[in-house]
Amino acid sequence: MPRIHLYADSNLPESGPFLLPVGPSHHLLKVLRARNAQPLTLFNGDGAVYHATLVGVSSGVALLELAGRHLQVTLSPLAIQVFLPLTRGERWDWSLQKAVELGVRRIQPVACRHGVVQLSEARGEKRLARWRDIVIAACEQSGATTIPELAPPLALEVAWDAVRGTPLVLDPEGSARFVSIESHPGPEITLLSGPEGGLAAEEVAAARAHGFRLLRMGPRILRAETAAIAAIAVAQALWGDL
Repeated sequence: MPRIHLYADSNLPESGPFLLPVGPSHHLLKVLRARNAQPLTLFNGDGAVYHATLVGVSSGVALLELAGRHLQVTLSPLAIQVFLPLTRGERWDWSLQKAVELGVRRIQPVACRHGVVQLSEARGEKRLARWRDIVIAACEQSGATTIPELAPPLALEVAWDAVRGTPLVLDPEGSARFVSIESHPGPEITLLSGPEGGLAAEEVAAARAHGFRLLRMGPRILRAETAAIAAIAVAQALWGDL
């Protein structure tokens, strides 16, 4: 049987019967087409997995039998916050998904001057709820037991107060690369990369003023969605858990 790792926004018992909420039940029964005796794991973001078996269905709701809880650490020792530039449609969805799979701790969507998506287009509870669904699905796919924080989108010019730890910005004019950072940056970093049109000169200057170190991702110019994800992967490989 395929591995199923499912999010339940509930207080989960360590053992005994449990009625899965309607949303996850629909996903389990209609999308994943699980049948009786299907083993699965649940998580609710508390850092543990809950072992369960599907034992029945009542009015479209899955009845599970839970049989144990154990802590499963999926948090990287490097807490990465990414200032993720807003991009169009599937590119944004892909960036969000891959950032979660690579283990970022916090995602701050940012609207930049040269970006094709403006802040007014990205605001709204429905849009943020959809993004959260993408985050949850990426956690399910990757086996994560904690859920990264997804902040409401901000204009980059007012996002500087959200910087955490050592700040790093990707810039094709930067003189340094990740491997040239001799000392460990510490337990937390903030990564900033630009949108499709790149960061404006004023934005790079503001980043410098807020302590960001300029880094270049090699001799090639990367797409906005590629650069951010590549930088997360490199940071995890150097200082995290890849």
